[in-house]
Amino acid sequence: MLKKKPRVAGESSSLSEEQLQCSICLEVFTDPVTTACGHSFCKSCLTQSWDKSQHYYCPFCKEKFTKRPELKINITLREVADHFKKKTVSDKSQILCDICTGEKQKAIKSCLDCGVTYCTSHLEPHNYVPKYKKHNLINAVENLEKYICQKHERPLELFCRDDQTCVCRFCTEGEHKTHNVIPLEEESGERKSQLGKTQTEVQEMIQERLKKIQEINHSVELSKRNTEKEKSDSVEVFTTLIRSNERSQAELLKVMEEKQKAAEKQAEGLVKELEQEIHELKRRDTELEQLSHTDDHLHLLQIYPSLCSAPHTKNWTEIRINTELNMDAVKTTLSQLQETLNEKLSRTLNEKLKEMVSTELKRIQQYAGTL
Repeated sequence: MLKKKPRVAGESSSLSEEQLQCSICLEVFTDPVTTACGHSFCKSCLTQSWDKSQHYYCPFCKEKFTKRPELKINITLREVADHFKKKTVSDKSQILCDICTGEKQKAIKSCLDCGVTYCTSHLEPHNYVPKYKKHNLINAVENLEKYICQKHERPLELFCRDDQTCVCRFCTEGEHKTHNVIPLEEESGERKSQLGKTQTEVQEMIQERLKKIQEINHSVELSKRNTEKEKSDSVEVFTTLIRSNERSQAELLKVMEEKQKAAEKQAEGLVKELEQEIHELKRRDTELEQLSHTDDHLHLLQIYPSLCSAPHTKNWTEIRINTELNMDAVKTTLSQLQETLNEKLSRTLNEKLKEMVSTELKRIQQYAGTL
């Protein structure tokens, strides 16, 4: 069961913290939302509560909702809660009168002789009663005891330079009798002068650091521009290199394709020639077959010499189509080119890296020297 924070004593009955309190975080509402059952919560508190649960219900009365309600900030309640917060902070920052017995009024003066802080009405006697008119009044302060000597219960209105401490007039008649004692105002004036010098030094340090920030930012911007230029130059070099490689690759592929076409054309001519010889040989074979079955002895004898003589054909024994391209020289050249490029790129990158490291080290040393 959610517990409520107890009502703070002295709060107005018309506007209490209890009425403006979220029952989840037990604090005054921040961006309050109101559920259908009429109970209000901080929007973030209720959202987190529902995010952790599979069911949606009011954390106060446990009423369940069929679907997750849409949360909208209660504008009026938020304004009331914000006003209450501001009023509470304002009340806490005010110093109240020590004499008031009912509703305490705002204090305006503290009396170092009386050890009491007064509001306007209770301060009146100090304005017209002779013995009170001589009292030492200061603007209202908290912890008034810090302004009063704890040993003699008198105002601390002097400063002992020997012991570097504030003392009252009775202290100067005892252990501080032979010490260098001056009024607080005098010591405070000198301290303020010293504070002015210290403040000037601090302001100069601030300006130096602001200037250093500008230098660092300028260095970063300069480094950025240099980096962008180096990137652009590097991209241009690599682009040129890539295009050159692409051209070389295209030329190489073209040579290889031309060699392939030449081989195909040669093969086509040889095949055509072979097919022609095969055609002639088949014709001769047909004539020989017919002649072997003829009964015309005269005809056989007349054409026999021409049919039995060797046909006019090419010797195909040594004729070959070269199926392998001689790419050894090309491969060697490409390998050498790759090694050269890798070596040059590695050398260039190392030089760039060394240059960048050296530059950054110099900047760091310069910056350290200025601190």
